[in-house]
Amino acid sequence: MGTPLQSSGGKQSQEDPMPHLKVQVQRPPVGEERPVAWVLLDGFLDASTVLTFESTLRALHREGRGDVVLDFGRVLYANSSAIGAILNYHNLLQQEARDLVLVNVTADVQTTFELLGLLHVLPSLPDGEAVARYLLSGPPGQRRHEPPAAKAAAPAKPAPGAPRAAAGAVLARRNVMMIAPEENRFTDITKMRLAAPKGRFHIVTSCSEALHHFDEIQPALIILEDPMAGSEDFLWAVKTEKGKSIVPVIKLYWTGTDIETRKDFKVWEDDFLVEPFEVAELFALGESELRRYPEDRKVRLHQTHFEFRTRTENLQRAGELGASLLRKSGLAAAAAAAMANAFAEALENAARHGNGYEREKCIDVVFLLDREKVSVTVTDEGRGFDFGPHLERAQQQEPVAPERLRQSRGGLGKLGIALMARSVDQLEYLGAGNSVRLTKRL
Repeated sequence: MGTPLQSSGGKQSQEDPMPHLKVQVQRPPVGEERPVAWVLLDGFLDASTVLTFESTLRALHREGRGDVVLDFGRVLYANSSAIGAILNYHNLLQQEARDLVLVNVTADVQTTFELLGLLHVLPSLPDGEAVARYLLSGPPGQRRHEPPAAKAAAPAKPAPGAPRAAAGAVLARRNVMMIAPEENRFTDITKMRLAAPKGRFHIVTSCSEALHHFDEIQPALIILEDPMAGSEDFLWAVKTEKGKSIVPVIKLYWTGTDIETRKDFKVWEDDFLVEPFEVAELFALGESELRRYPEDRKVRLHQTHFEFRTRTENLQRAGELGASLLRKSGLAAAAAAAMANAFAEALENAARHGNGYEREKCIDVVFLLDREKVSVTVTDEGRGFDFGPHLERAQQQEPVAPERLRQSRGGLGKLGIALMARSVDQLEYLGAGNSVRLTKRL
């Protein structure tokens, strides 16, 4: 093999957990020294690394010789920007009677490619031997490959419901957990007001203790004082776990707390009050949540609301959190992976098109799971857009063909919405178009 050409994008270190991509070009002989460039990809193909990917493709195109093989064996994720780059490069090579071949495509990436019909345009082969057979089967333009047959979706597992107790037992209880640094007059007054005959009022003086005894107490309401050490970690632990997350949390912030400073990446409570506030306001909120909780528990299994500023590390963290929530939702593995891809695309669209990558603008995410479906709503701070024509194009049977035509005329890629539409059962834009809701049935 020839000397490898290496490049990397979004370099990753212990101090920098950003997505990265490593690219290595090798020159293995095929047949009678048929020129082939074998491109080994390692990492993520997304907005932060696609420029590295494209620069490698441009360099290979300028060489003007031989076929190109893209090895996806170590690619963890590929979004619509990467697919658009592949299509553009495929068009360029075709004009020069050269071939572009995909190999070792991982399962999650394969799902994305299949959803957009890319594998009906490009050959995707399982290993190096299959690539060699394909390249030796004839000159470019006369080689044949069979697109992979559509895989039958595995039946979704029924989502496990919330624990059920005997009629009139657990749902009738009104256990309240108050997490405060100490017991004092304020905690005593709150206990007197919100304690109920069919429930108990627990005052807990540390967040770790509250988590440890959560299942034992089975709270129907949590009141959390913000100065408590670990209060944000407590919120994250409770609000990202199915079952626990539907328990309402009211958070009490000290005087002068600037909530805006908490939004770098924040998992939200259900309600909050900032001192000074009227104690009657806390009691009214508490009573309202206690009345709502039994009804919510009948239909909802999980609810997580989080918000973050438009920064690359936050986009990665949000994508990982969303994928984790989807894996635990009760969706079949393939369906969860497909929706995670759609969610990642929605995040990227919100960051790029909505917020223009302005670091102080926020992206808001609401994850909801009930007994029939899972939905994720992503909202940015942009002005929105005329989404009607884009949704109409996304419903086309073969989005890749019009995309190739747009690119040949110098147009920009429009595959993101098509990817989302094919990954979920329902895609909706809300309001002015700066909010998108993805829904998939269980």
